Amino acid sequence: MLREKRRFTRVEINLFVSIYLYQIETYRTGWLANISTGGCFLPLDGEFTVGEECHLTITVGEGLETDTFSVSGQVVRIDSSGVGIQFHNDSEQQNQKLEKIISQHASSS
Repeated sequence: MLREKRRFTRVEINLFVSIYLYQIETYRTGWLANISTGGCFLPLDGEFTVGEECHLTITVGEGLETDTFSVSGQVVRIDSSGVGIQFHNDSEQQNQKLEKIISQHASSS
């Protein structure tokens, strides 16, 4: 039986994200497939390297209710389906914002 290694519960989500890759000094955009307070998964391919530091700007809401949320992280997984990012969780305020985003989308799923 396979055992789940994750420490944080993931929620399927469809939010626009811009990701800046420090190592190659470039931006990529796409859509989050899932998120937790510990990280996220993006179905993107291309110029990613495990261990690479990055900065994500996640767009939440629609129309006049649009807001952005920024978080730093590190690429921890790359496979044929996309890229896994582990968040650095720099502050309690950041964790609270992530928890709010997750709870809003968990209840609307």
